[in-house]
Amino acid sequence: MRRGSKKRDEAQEHPQQAAEPVAAKVTIAIAVVTVIVVMGAIVSIWIILNGGDEPLASPGPATTGEPGQRQPAPRFTGDPFFDELGRPVYTPADERGALLTQVTAPSGRAASEAPGGIVLQVVHGNLVLPFSTTDGPTGFTGNGIATGFSRTSQGAGLAAAHYLAFLGGGNDRISLMKEAGLVDDEEGLLQQVVMLNAQGGEGAARDGRTQGAPEFVRVEYHDDLSRVYFGLRLTAPNGETGNLIGWMDLVWRDGTGWIVKIRGPETFGDGWADSFEGWSQWW
Repeated sequence: MRRGSKKRDEAQEHPQQAAEPVAAKVTIAIAVVTVIVVMGAIVSIWIILNGGDEPLASPGPATTGEPGQRQPAPRFTGDPFFDELGRPVYTPADERGALLTQVTAPSGRAASEAPGGIVLQVVHGNLVLPFSTTDGPTGFTGNGIATGFSRTSQGAGLAAAHYLAFLGGGNDRISLMKEAGLVDDEEGLLQQVVMLNAQGGEGAARDGRTQGAPEFVRVEYHDDLSRVYFGLRLTAPNGETGNLIGWMDLVWRDGTGWIVKIRGPETFGDGWADSFEGWSQWW
């Protein structure tokens, strides 16, 4: 008997066992999409602006310069605006974002300390994301996703905030992450998420909704692998409140920087916390 025929016979004799790997993959995919959608799609999730010692970047007045000298283009356009919680948000002239001049972080900085000079910017039309003067980003991928986050706890947290917003931004934004090589998906689980979205899931078409980083952050940092936890306070229509938490894993790749590592259910997770004591509010 040929090996292929034997395997088919075994599958027919034990259909439940044959279906288990497929069912497991679907279950994991649903878990992944649940965290991405819940953490990335709640309307009115905005980023906390840290009142650090770095001044908030702004366009500033135009300079006269020498006759005939070309003036530098402004980094921001229009006036800043307050988000729903009273935090200023800037609109960059470049829809990808305005890269900020980088300075050296203070020596002896604690892993839980906020990145310096955080500026909230609305990029790609509806993603409100943090840019810093100490930990990046320092560049963009060919399709416009911010990169160049530092190999620090702060850099990992910033990268996770950006990438979570894209992964929660619908299938078009997920495609951008995959094209940019910022997702390592060994099991192809992200494609399962895309398929679930296409079937009418919550993340099917989210490009028009505002996406931002959750309010609280905590990072389990290692040079090559970091797990970034996010948290946000929710209030239900009936007045009940809850503290939602979720996490994602990032790995460091030389030449690329931080990327999202999807290995299975341990990659993403969600749950509820009694409080956010010990967590940080970086932005």
